Amino acid sequence: MSRLNRFYIAGAHSTGDVLQLDAERSNYLCRVLRMSEGDELDIFDGVGGLYRCRLCHAHQRRAKIEVVEGHPPVPRPANAPSLAIALLKGQAMDRAIQQATELGIQGIWLLQGARSNLALKQDRLAQKIDHWQRIIASASEQCGQLWLPNLYRPLTVEACLEQQPDHVEPIVFEPTGDALPPSLDAKNPLVFVGPEGGWNDAEKQLFRSKHIATYRLGHTIVRAETMSAVGLALVQQARGWPS
Repeated sequence: MSRLNRFYIAGAHSTGDVLQLDAERSNYLCRVLRMSEGDELDIFDGVGGLYRCRLCHAHQRRAKIEVVEGHPPVPRPANAPSLAIALLKGQAMDRAIQQATELGIQGIWLLQGARSNLALKQDRLAQKIDHWQRIIASASEQCGQLWLPNLYRPLTVEACLEQQPDHVEPIVFEPTGDALPPSLDAKNPLVFVGPEGGWNDAEKQLFRSKHIATYRLGHTIVRAETMSAVGLALVQQARGWPS
């Protein structure tokens, strides 16, 4: 299937289904992209499904598409990395999630680090989770990833580590860590990025007690939102960008 305009629409889809688009998506297809009835596009369901569709009703607020063809589901990438990142304020968190998704991760673990500068009540957290899910969907549309990364609710560093299965290999970025080697044999890395204030002594001791590999970014200290993308890219490069 050639790469057309590709959009995320959740749910199970079958050939012949007619899907009503919301006003925002309708406006984007018909007004921004100037698509007309009969034009084709791709949709994906976020769990490996990819479908060829046709615009069957062009309307700037109530467009409809018909599913023309479905393809066999694509398995979730077995060796994709994941990210564990301390909560950041405002758009910094948005950018970190967006960039990590574009780098092909399979999961995002939100951390309530000891020095995190963001504390959310349950109602506000629910709104934020929904907002970050939309960012993940948009970033997946951008990069062509058919599986949306799982987004996990905030945990302490210790709780996050306790929930990891044995095959996951945590990797921590910290200014006092070792130099990152040119190659890594990490099958399922989970990259830990701390808050702007860094990891506190107890969290550092926890990493040491579990013998978790800790690396630094040369002599450069970057913002946490930047470190998530840089750290993931460096780990992927050292792993040879496995599929």
